[in-house]
Amino acid sequence: MEKDILEQLYRRHTKAVYLYLYSLCHDHALAEDLMQETFLRALCTLELSGTAVLPWLLMVARNLYYDIWRKEKRLSAHEAKEQGRAQCGKAVGRNGINTVNEDGEGILELLIQKERNQKLYRTIQGLKSTEKEAVILYYFAELSQEEIGKILGVSYGNIRVILYRAKKNLKRLLDGEEMLI
Repeated sequence: MEKDILEQLYRRHTKAVYLYLYSLCHDHALAEDLMQETFLRALCTLELSGTAVLPWLLMVARNLYYDIWRKEKRLSAHEAKEQGRAQCGKAVGRNGINTVNEDGEGILELLIQKERNQKLYRTIQGLKSTEKEAVILYYFAELSQEEIGKILGVSYGNIRVILYRAKKNLKRLLDGEEMLI
């Protein structure tokens, strides 16, 4: 019975956890690894009586990402001291998306929508870290502002301000203006 519940949780929340992790690391393989580790931790420690599973999973995923980020940062600093040079960042891979439907109709509309989605994604990535995470959690993972506040460790009022500023900055960036700092 518990195996079925975990399997349902995995199917229901895999996409949201993966997209959130990918938005943080920009690496498909790392995002998949972290997603698997997140669900492994859920298997080991999750209390299934609670109703707010997705926010908990996203908080675990976020903590895993930042643990790895800090570890890589320490290793890079250590290697830079030993070798006398800093390491370069990872290259971001591409994921080709098939934009042709079965009937071969609407290709232009699909291409336009794909371009809009890519522009929105690039624009969101241009936001400050906290704003980016808040936007992704609110609009894509569909979490409440209270849940986002718990994940990011800020108050409900601060989340409202962060989301307001993020929307304002997104509008400016999409209109071609510079982001407010």
